[in-house]
Amino acid sequence: MRKALTPALVLVLASFASAQSWFQGTLDQAVTKAKLENKLVIIDFYSGG
Repeated sequence: MRKALTPALVLVLASFASAQSWFQGTLDQAVTKAKLENKLVIIDFYSGG
């Protein structure tokens, strides 16, 4: 059990480390950057109404 837990923990910690840098700019800038890097754009929003 312990051997299986260690790689999973490493992956979780690595994903948190890579998620530290958020893009701040316009949607057009994000789409342009995503196309250059061959990545997807994820939009996170919420509404209180």
